[in-house]
Amino acid sequence: MTSSTKSTALDRPRAVSAEVDETHLRVRLTDGREIGIPVAWFDWLAAGTPTQRNDLTIIEDGAGIVWNQLDDSLSVPGLLGLPEWP
Repeated sequence: MTSSTKSTALDRPRAVSAEVDETHLRVRLTDGREIGIPVAWFDWLAAGTPTQRNDLTIIEDGAGIVWNQLDDSLSVPGLLGLPEWP
């Protein structure tokens, strides 16, 4: 017997807040989890100034994070190794 559940956008991880310090990007998710990702994993983020790193915006109802001054972004599912949103 097999079972499956239908995955919807509401089931996907979404960010409610994010911050960057010298070593980590820290993201708090809607389900209460907090994840920390080394800044060094992203050359473009590591190369940014503290002001550029902290100028971030959570977009698409928490699906992504964009850094306008650095002209780059990350998806929240991608940070967790999940497929991108359809």
